Amino acid sequence: MMFSVAACAVAQSNSQQQGAAPAPAFGQNAPVLNPENPPLSGLGEPGLELKSASRSFISPALLVSETADSNESNQLGASAVRPVEHVLGAFDLQKFWSKSDLFLEYLGGGAFQTSPVYNVQQLQAVGMEGITRWRTGYVEVRDSFSYIPDGSFATGAAGGLPGLGVALGGLGSGEAGGGLPGTLRFSVGGGEAVGEIPRLANTAIGDVVQAISPRSAFTLVGAFSNAHFYDSSNCSGPASQQTNCLLNSDETSIEGGYSHLISRRDQIAAVYAFQVFRFPYSQGGEIYNDVFNLRWSHTITGRMQLIIGLGPKYTDLRFGTATPQWSLSGRAVLRYQFEQRASLALSWEKFTSAGSGYFPGADTQVAQLAYRRTMGRTYTISLAAGYSHNTSLLPGGSSITAATSYDAGTAGAILRKHMGRTYDLFAAYSFNEVGFNEPNTLNCATFGCGSTAQRHTGSIGLEWHPKATRIE
Repeated sequence: MMFSVAACAVAQSNSQQQGAAPAPAFGQNAPVLNPENPPLSGLGEPGLELKSASRSFISPALLVSETADSNESNQLGASAVRPVEHVLGAFDLQKFWSKSDLFLEYLGGGAFQTSPVYNVQQLQAVGMEGITRWRTGYVEVRDSFSYIPDGSFATGAAGGLPGLGVALGGLGSGEAGGGLPGTLRFSVGGGEAVGEIPRLANTAIGDVVQAISPRSAFTLVGAFSNAHFYDSSNCSGPASQQTNCLLNSDETSIEGGYSHLISRRDQIAAVYAFQVFRFPYSQGGEIYNDVFNLRWSHTITGRMQLIIGLGPKYTDLRFGTATPQWSLSGRAVLRYQFEQRASLALSWEKFTSAGSGYFPGADTQVAQLAYRRTMGRTYTISLAAGYSHNTSLLPGGSSITAATSYDAGTAGAILRKHMGRTYDLFAAYSFNEVGFNEPNTLNCATFGCGSTAQRHTGSIGLEWHPKATRIE
C-alpha cells in the first residue's frame, strides 16, 4: 500500500511539473534563434542531419583524377574526346569559441590538357565565414574570392571538390543558404559558360538577426558581388576598344525581413530587397530591382524542410529605351531525409541575374534536383540534375551574341568507395549543355560557331583527406 501511494504521488508531481513548465528563455535558446529552425527571412536554413558536438580542427585534402572530356575547350558545335588531368587541394580551418565560430578555406589546383596541345588551367579560391552571437541575436559574415578558368570548372567536373566548400561560396555548416531568390547564386558571375573564359569573382555577404520575442525576429542582409572576365587581350583595354567581350558586372543587394513562428514547425516571413546591377555603360548601364516576398516554411527537425516564397518584382532598366516592368519572383525548396541513409533536395527559383556575361541582366529560372544515398558502410552515390532558362532583359540581346535567351542543363552522378577514414575512390559522370535561341556568328574564334555546346565527362580519381588535427 505504501509503495502504491508513493508511486501515485510521484506520477502526480511529474504531471504538475510538466503542465507548469516555464516558456523557453528569451535569448540564445529562444525558438526563433534555434539553429535547427532559424528565422525564415535570413540566410540560414534548417539542417536535416543531427550534428554532434562541434570541435575545432585544421584539415587538408587532395583530389587527383583522370577525365575523358568530349569538349574540353567548351566550344559551340565542337566534339572531340580528349584526356584531362585534375589536381585539386584544399586546406580548412574550423574554430569554435563560446559565442563565435570561424571557417576558413583555401582551394587551389588546376586542369592539365595534353592533347592537342599542352595547356594548364588553374583554379584559386579562398573563403571565410564567421559568426558571433549575443543573447538575442547574431551577426554572420561570409566572403568568397575566386579565379576560375570557366563556369563549368567551378562545379567540380573532376568528380567533386575537396574541403568544406567555403571557398566557392558554400556555407561552413554544409547547408544550403536562404535569402531571397538568387541571393547566393552570383558568386562566380554566372555558372553557365561557353569557351574557356577565365573569370575573377568576389562575393561578400553580411547577415544580422535580432530577436524581439521568443517567436519573432528582424533580419538585415547586405551583399556585394562582382565578376571580371578575361576574354582576350583587347578586353583589358578601354571600354570603347573592347569587342566581343563578356560583360563584367557587379551587384549590390540590401534586404530586410521579419520572421514569426506560428507553431513549433511552421514559420512565416516577409522580405523586401533593393538590388542594383551595374555593367559597362556602353553595354548595359544599370538595373534597379525592388523585390518583395511572402514566405512560409514547415520543418520537421531531422526529417523534412519545405519553404515556399512568392512576390512581385519591379525592374527598372536605366539603358536605352527599355521601360520598367513587373514580374514574379519566387523560391520553393523541399528537402527530405530518409532515415539516416538517403536525402533528397528539390528547388526552384525565379530572379534577376547578371546574365552570366552574355546579357546585361537576365530574367532567370533555375530548377535543381539532388539525391544522395549511403549503400552499406563504404559506398555512397550522389545524383544531381539542374536546368535554367535565361531571357535577356534588353529586347535586342547584347553585343556578345545575337541571341535573346539561352537554356542550360546539367546532370551527373558520383559513386564513392570509402577506404578507411583517409581515402575515397570515386567514379563520376557529368553532362552539360548550353543552347542559345540564335546561332553565334559574332565571335566564332572565342566561343565556336553554332547555337549549342554539349559536354560529356567521365572521371575516375582518388581523394585523400587525412584525419583532422584538433586545435584548442
